[in-house]
Amino acid sequence: MNLDILKQRAKAFDYLFDAVVVTDLQGFITDWNKGSEVLYGYSKEEALGQPVNILHVPEDSERITAEVIATVEKCGKWSGEIRMLHKNGHIGWIESMCVPIYDANEQMIGALGINRDITERKKETELLEYLAHYDQLTKIPNRYLLLDRLGHLIVQSKREKRSFALFFIDLDKFKIINDTKGHAFGDQVLIEVALRLKQSIRNSDTVARFGGDEFVLLLENISNKSDASTMIETLAQALNAEFIINDEKFKIGCSIGVAVYPEQGSTTDALLAKADKCMYKAKRT
Repeated sequence: MNLDILKQRAKAFDYLFDAVVVTDLQGFITDWNKGSEVLYGYSKEEALGQPVNILHVPEDSERITAEVIATVEKCGKWSGEIRMLHKNGHIGWIESMCVPIYDANEQMIGALGINRDITERKKETELLEYLAHYDQLTKIPNRYLLLDRLGHLIVQSKREKRSFALFFIDLDKFKIINDTKGHAFGDQVLIEVALRLKQSIRNSDTVARFGGDEFVLLLENISNKSDASTMIETLAQALNAEFIINDEKFKIGCSIGVAVYPEQGSTTDALLAKADKCMYKAKRT
């Protein structure tokens, strides 16, 4: 090949915006461009001869290596999104592609990886996902995430022949407090309610703000209806206890309705309707 063309390619390699990392068959870095220096923080002198896993988060390294090798052998290349480890310890995300390098005899002698920083894009995606599925005031799941989890729980419980309970919780005096004390005060009450509900359940259970002052709780894998009755007592005790907001002491109370799968409903709509009906019956009495 023309020497001038080789020089041009070498120069282009060094000044690519993407990070280009070349390794031998043992996984040691044999070449490194300026894009890699910017992305990972190591100079070329520091990187050459080092194992490529210094660029990976330790707990990810074994999985990434196995996945890349298997995919390259099968498909001739690998691409994906993985976590990266900067020299200073910062963890980010990269979009990466890895292709094998062959010698003149078509024997594989190493690999070339092209890596692009997508950390900010990942953060934006995670933020949008969070905003779509969590209530911004109370920081607990919203109606959409609750319905999604309920759908999955119905499928899982049907397959495993298990029961669960859905609780519909409505605050009794919230409208009065909201009207007399203002929305900012009411928001603080809702935040405290969500906190108390979260502290009353297991990590495997879900509590969500369904809307306004209504909350829904999914209590997974119950053995009998007494488990649901016990949870009603726990929730009532938590929400009937005195609140202190801005140094003001008051009580609000709650009304709770429950529906048990599958005895009192086997679909999302049926369970919500049953629990809602029971809740209003409790409120009237």
